[in-house]
Amino acid sequence: MKAQLYESLIEYSESNAYPFHMPGHKRQADRFSMLNPYQFDLTEIDGFDNLHEADGLIAQVQEKAEKLYGSGESRLLVNGSSGGILAAIATAFHPGDWVLVARNCHKSVYHALEINRLRPVYIWPEKNREYGFFMDISAENVKEALKRWPRIKGMILTSPTYEGIVSDIRQISKIIHDHGGICIVDEAHGAHLGQYSYFPESSIKGGADMVIQSLHKTMPALTQTGLIHVQGDQVDRRRLGKMLSTYQTSSPSYVLMASVDQCLTWALSEGKEAFEVYADRLGRLRQAIHRLKHIRMPEIVGADPSKLVLSVEGTNLSGKAFYDCLREDHHLQMEMVCGSYVLAMTSVCDTEEGFRRLFYALKAIDGKIMEGNIRFWNVTESFREPFSCPLMPPGEAAERPVEKVTLSQAIGHLSGDYIYQYPPGIPILAPGEPIDASICLQMKQVLEAGQMLHGGYDPEQDQMVVIKK
Repeated sequence: MKAQLYESLIEYSESNAYPFHMPGHKRQADRFSMLNPYQFDLTEIDGFDNLHEADGLIAQVQEKAEKLYGSGESRLLVNGSSGGILAAIATAFHPGDWVLVARNCHKSVYHALEINRLRPVYIWPEKNREYGFFMDISAENVKEALKRWPRIKGMILTSPTYEGIVSDIRQISKIIHDHGGICIVDEAHGAHLGQYSYFPESSIKGGADMVIQSLHKTMPALTQTGLIHVQGDQVDRRRLGKMLSTYQTSSPSYVLMASVDQCLTWALSEGKEAFEVYADRLGRLRQAIHRLKHIRMPEIVGADPSKLVLSVEGTNLSGKAFYDCLREDHHLQMEMVCGSYVLAMTSVCDTEEGFRRLFYALKAIDGKIMEGNIRFWNVTESFREPFSCPLMPPGEAAERPVEKVTLSQAIGHLSGDYIYQYPPGIPILAPGEPIDASICLQMKQVLEAGQMLHGGYDPEQDQMVVIKK
């Protein structure tokens, strides 16, 4: 009998498939190697510290993170950013609190709202009119939300987004602080920010109270590793420690923590030069892509240039067909396909050869596609109010009796479950939100584009989970 998963991973890693997806180490084993992990997969034995009460070797790793990112305090995460987000929200807020939440947050934020029985006010970013993805959170809208809902105790938002859109955290955190609240930023996709002037500054420098980063997404660390940074005096550090021990394993992997140590040590000793080379390569690649005729890539002021949003909107090629062509014909694995674009994630560990392969693949595809009328989102969609409150808080909705109805019958009901695409893991519907015709149309468009929906919708039966009336 074979260890099928292990064998498949080895086989794939030995192929010529190039990763334009996380993790950020890009499988560069010659640069970031380890001994056989079985050799040093230990636990909390004498002399090796304890993650949840660090005062030795692990504390030293956390001090490296504080030095690299300039934070007041940094703690290791071994359950990914999701564990850090759950812990941060449970630290900052208490059951019944009103919280301002960017509606394009990751599903882990919604899970925290549900578990802690919080009352969210959703703030919606505008959509990019040309490409269809969410833009930044408006600081003016944040200010307006606090006027309308003065009971709000703080805010949770994502910056940068999957597509690299960065919000003005300096201004937003000041507005929240002036209101007496706490600002939490999911910066899972931004562990590289601030490492070189070509990239935007981190939310840590922007003044957020808690910032959660996935080291493995854009830096050379193993999957599931991350950091939570804390600043100022508004966060109860003792409570944060308790919540981190609640939402993280009591048997943290020393292999993962050693990976964090290696990553931070590398960044402090070699990172500056490596990021300078990376920025130069990335800049030249972006310039070359802009010379293509049909494949387009947005240039948005202040956005993270490491994310390559490659669009075939308005051509005779669908986003899914574009994604499949890159993977099957050119052996380039993208991070995500969404509507009419694919997302290529780059990192400091990408090679010149990898960038060259991507450009020549795009050039070959660009020469074959033609202008067309395939469109994957409604550019004339009606104006959306920047704020919304679920008719039933997620925690209450999760406990209500549910039933399954067809998609057409669901209109007028409240959602009884999450429905989302993964990636990026942003719910199209969250429990307690009303289901209307526009939501149903959006779900149909996702399925027609050849993409998957996860959660409370069964496409084979055309049934979704709703709260019983």
